[in-house]
Amino acid sequence: MKNNIYDYLIFKLDSEYTDYEQDLISIPPYEFIENGLSLEPYEYFGQIHEVLELRIKHILLYFNADVLMRVEFLYPGDILDFLKQKLEEMQDIELPKIMLILRKDKKFTVLMYQNKLLQNRIN
Repeated sequence: MKNNIYDYLIFKLDSEYTDYEQDLISIPPYEFIENGLSLEPYEYFGQIHEVLELRIKHILLYFNADVLMRVEFLYPGDILDFLKQKLEEMQDIELPKIMLILRKDKKFTVLMYQNKLLQNRIN
């Protein structure tokens, strides 16, 4: 039985750019600032085609100083309810300090997780 969230989500936050560099293509904007951190977005073109038993259209990885800070899985269509159900079924899963977000975009359902440093600060 898998007991770590990364057994399902595959890409571990805080991993190094060099772990994936052979399978990445830089995408615009090539760098942007979010919550005081410089992020560089890349699209992943490796051998991973399914996450949570569903086919992925795009995988986006965001790095700060060559450290993985955010991952976005773009699934075609509206599967928000299905993804919520899959995540709820994961009991006894070890959850690191990450922020997990599900949202519906124009053509995609997006599953995003990111380092808590990117969470909006309320001043």
